[in-house]
Amino acid sequence: MEKADASGGGGMKSFEYGDREMSSTELFFSVASMILGLGILTLPRGLTTTVPSSDGWICIVISGVIAMGIAWILAKLSASFPQQTYVEFSARLVGKPMALGLAALFLVAYICFASYEIRGAAEVSKQYLFKVTPVEVIGLVFTLVVVYGVCGTRIGLLRLNLLFYPIVFGVFLLMLAMNINTFDWEHLKPMGVSHWKEIALGTKESVFSYLGFEVILFYTAMMNRTEKVAQATVWGVGITMVLYLLLFLFVVGAFSAEATAQLTFPTVELAKEIEVPGAIIERLESLFFTIWLMTIFNSAAMALDICATIVNAFVKVRNPKTVVFFLTPFIYFLAFFPDNLAELSDFGTFTSVADLTAGMLIPMVLYGITKIKGVPGHGGN
Repeated sequence: MEKADASGGGGMKSFEYGDREMSSTELFFSVASMILGLGILTLPRGLTTTVPSSDGWICIVISGVIAMGIAWILAKLSASFPQQTYVEFSARLVGKPMALGLAALFLVAYICFASYEIRGAAEVSKQYLFKVTPVEVIGLVFTLVVVYGVCGTRIGLLRLNLLFYPIVFGVFLLMLAMNINTFDWEHLKPMGVSHWKEIALGTKESVFSYLGFEVILFYTAMMNRTEKVAQATVWGVGITMVLYLLLFLFVVGAFSAEATAQLTFPTVELAKEIEVPGAIIERLESLFFTIWLMTIFNSAAMALDICATIVNAFVKVRNPKTVVFFLTPFIYFLAFFPDNLAELSDFGTFTSVADLTAGMLIPMVLYGITKIKGVPGHGGN
């Protein structure tokens, strides 16, 4: 505050500096929003294809616990180096050349992540909202909206999660509550009949749906107090696990495991089953889908923001937002490189493996290095 008082316009500057700090609550919502993307639409189909019964819920719980464990490790790693991003603290651990190589892998993974989210949002929008509009046009408009969001302040972008996620969460629970009449317990039977190999494959399938919490490797640097980073991150993964679990049980309970495996987007189909008495509201799935797009926007925007942060570590530019305009054409054209939904699914698998490697496995190795080298928990030397 002394600095603010010493300069005439310093009061506003002091407020802006303080306002750019990220709280543990904002980190919690950012983690939960980043994870909850396309997976919420496709997870029930993927699980019932691998585990042909209602036992897919076991896979969701197992993969969720694994994800929370990895999230705790990544949170501890990030909290060990306050106000430093992944690129900066990895350079302290393995040297700058190796750190830049690891950052490049992360960049590739998140360029693919942003492209996949944009293409997925465009495909689902065309199928359920804009049937006659070319998917490329839908994707272009969505991309421009994402770019607009990223070109604002970083803390403003992250606080959109605080605004949007409770709405998405509330609409999601409302959708499940209004489907109670379509829920049939008989569709969940028999339970506990799946072979352990099917459970293992289902766990592998569902663990990809938890990708996204690795954003803490970059956004923890915006926090002055990192004591609650691990708690906020684990809670963000945990609430997503609960949502996935409820969604899977309701979808299978409404359609059966066999029917769910044949649906492209089971969650949207579940929303279509809602009937409002008196037909006050028609096509309620459009409302759900529109709300869901908020989450996709946040996920794609944070991915693009992190890509720009990494590129800026390689090439210092006067205005970091210039990097966003440089990356956008690559992300857009990569999004429409797959010719059909089958190729898009393969692209999604590649993206998940790349993200798992660059954003989770490698940082876990770095955490092991901090234990071996005895790096102080608060970033001291």
